[in-house]
Amino acid sequence: MELEFKIVGSDILVKLKGDIDEFGVRAIRADIDRLIEKYNLKSMTLDMQKVTFVDSTGLGFLLGRYNKLRAKRAELLLKNVPPQADKVFRTSGIYSFVPIVE
Repeated sequence: MELEFKIVGSDILVKLKGDIDEFGVRAIRADIDRLIEKYNLKSMTLDMQKVTFVDSTGLGFLLGRYNKLRAKRAELLLKNVPPQADKVFRTSGIYSFVPIVE
């Protein structure tokens, strides 16, 4: 799993690439958490255009980041969700509190 990010004011766009599974999450969790702690964010948008797979570990990862951001009064947003991930997210109900943006 790879990531790159761009900060615009108090918003951050994180582009993810690869599988969001147990192995992939281990590769990026600390980096994402550092971004959340370092910056006074209003929102973090995860661009998932190049994500190839999401499993329950990936879902847990997203929920954990949602909670960290919420504790700082910031919002987690999703963008360019691929079909396989969309199916996991719809089944889990994550869209009821983590919206998709254009």
